Amino acid sequence: MTDVHRRRLISFLGAGLCVALPAAALAEGGVEHAEPPARPRPKAKPKAKPAPAAAAPPAPAADPHAAAHAAEPSVTPEEALARLMSGNARYVDGYAAHPHGDKPRRVEVAAGQRPFATILACADSRVAPELIFDQGLGDLFVIRVAGNVVDDAVLASIEYSVIHLGSTLVMALGHERCGAVKATIDALAGRGSPDDRDTRIGALAALITPAVRAVPAGVLDPLDAAVSLNAAHAAGEVFAGSRPLRTRVLAGQLKIVAARYDLDDGRVTPTKTQQA
Repeated sequence: MTDVHRRRLISFLGAGLCVALPAAALAEGGVEHAEPPARPRPKAKPKAKPAPAAAAPPAPAADPHAAAHAAEPSVTPEEALARLMSGNARYVDGYAAHPHGDKPRRVEVAAGQRPFATILACADSRVAPELIFDQGLGDLFVIRVAGNVVDDAVLASIEYSVIHLGSTLVMALGHERCGAVKATIDALAGRGSPDDRDTRIGALAALITPAVRAVPAGVLDPLDAAVSLNAAHAAGEVFAGSRPLRTRVLAGQLKIVAARYDLDDGRVTPTKTQQA
């Protein structure tokens, strides 16, 4: 009986779903609900009811649904990076096109999003990825947190954007004169602000500390060096912390890069591409 019910469920739901369910669950959920339809079938002599079995096309509807959860990339990683840098060049030169900001685009992306790139940026009010890369609605999946650091919530957000939305580029974007990085440098040097007591700001400093400690002695601008190292460290954390993303990088389906944004001239400079 169990095999009979399983076959019926497979024909209705599709083999993929049934394989994912334990046999016991199929028996519990399928036996009670499958038996009533099984007995009326003999009465349905004019096999007109197999015609409703042409309602088995709902099974194909399960495939598009699954496909929506594992999004196909819209551009290659190289194209995604080139598109970002081209937009930044327009912004730097003062010829921003401000694309994808009109009503038709708003209506289009209301039905679903396919961002081509994911940006992990600092929450600094002067660093707005859609502006500095001259992109519009639905183009970028943006995660902003002071110091552009990576924790579980940030990593999960990045994974979602790549796996379920189809982003093919992840950029960890640091910026010139980053206040979070400077605060970490000051705290490690014993110059921490007393205003930070009883706050959670120390949690940010803890994530930035490895980059600050990695700055070589004698560097002319330790803050700027720490900014670049912190972005590279964040890119490395994304690569090392996520097996699905790492697999995509190694297969050439995803790029994870680090970059630095110059507050003065608006230029974004990639500083490191995570290869392995």
